[in-house]
Amino acid sequence: MKSILHSYAPLVLQISRDGYIRIAFSDLASLSFLHLSSEHDPNFCEELQAQAIPSRIAGFSECRSDTTPAISLGWGWYVHNAANCLMLAPEPVRSNVMLVDKYGYDLGNVATAGVLSAWFALFDWQAWLADLLEEYDTANLSCQG
Repeated sequence: MKSILHSYAPLVLQISRDGYIRIAFSDLASLSFLHLSSEHDPNFCEELQAQAIPSRIAGFSECRSDTTPAISLGWGWYVHNAANCLMLAPEPVRSNVMLVDKYGYDLGNVATAGVLSAWFALFDWQAWLADLLEEYDTANLSCQG
């Protein structure tokens, strides 16, 4: 009996001159990410409130891929006053990634930010904030955003 072996080239990541790591979305989506940090930021909460976003706690978080070099994803979050929901702030997820198409061409900053934000909304990022939010008596959040 003849065995067929499939060999796949390992993903090689490099930091470009402009600081971005260029990667196709399908490759990015196959990576694992680890929570690095989450911080409550009262000033950010005030900024959201000034934009008529009813937040009572807000802050920033970051995670990284388990690759070298690491891909970083950063995002703002807040707890909605009335709904008691943990939600993503209305700003794009920040990253050192530039997504590329199947030909290797950049998708651009706006398209990359849009894809990253939509994709990131599917993560269970709320669980990464559990310990931090326990300090602020938000353990009984009624939904996740």
